[in-house]
Amino acid sequence: MPGTSSSGGRNKRSRREHALAGTYRKDRHGAATDPPDADPPQGRPPCPRELAGAARAEWHRMVARLEAARTLSTVDDAALYQYCSLFAETESLRASRVTNARLLAKLETALERVRHEDQVAEVAGAIATLQKLDAKHLQQLRQGHMGLRQYLVEFGMTPAARSRVKVAATPATTDPTDPFAEFDEPQGGTTH
Repeated sequence: MPGTSSSGGRNKRSRREHALAGTYRKDRHGAATDPPDADPPQGRPPCPRELAGAARAEWHRMVARLEAARTLSTVDDAALYQYCSLFAETESLRASRVTNARLLAKLETALERVRHEDQVAEVAGAIATLQKLDAKHLQQLRQGHMGLRQYLVEFGMTPAARSRVKVAATPATTDPTDPFAEFDEPQGGTTH
């Protein structure tokens, strides 16, 4: 059953992993059972036109971070889009809560000055509605933060997730005109 070690399923190991663990058996782990090289192409996905404001700014910020970590791929565009949209919605909810808190304080102050019973009931009803709205926004904000965290884990942007991220290898830079480049020793080697 596919899955993770936490979900009860088994993760398929490559021949190299079996060899390192000392569990390699030619009859079970031959070349036919190796998972294909499924690394997606590295590169920067284009920013969707639909993103604007905070979502667009977060797109560019996350793309720069993922490029610096060398984990960005062209196929990350859909997940990045969802993450950035959720980020913008969460920020909007946070700003709405600040506005509602100010309005609630004004209404409570106004309630103290109201003399007529029908006006008191009207203002008290508006206060109760705002308090319910604030509680709803707080719950939505918490859910948004959990969703953002899940996306950050997916992209390897949390301390715990970084250890599980596979970083693309950077090709070695050699001078093609140097006839002795293949004989050069790696950094830290001995000199003769």
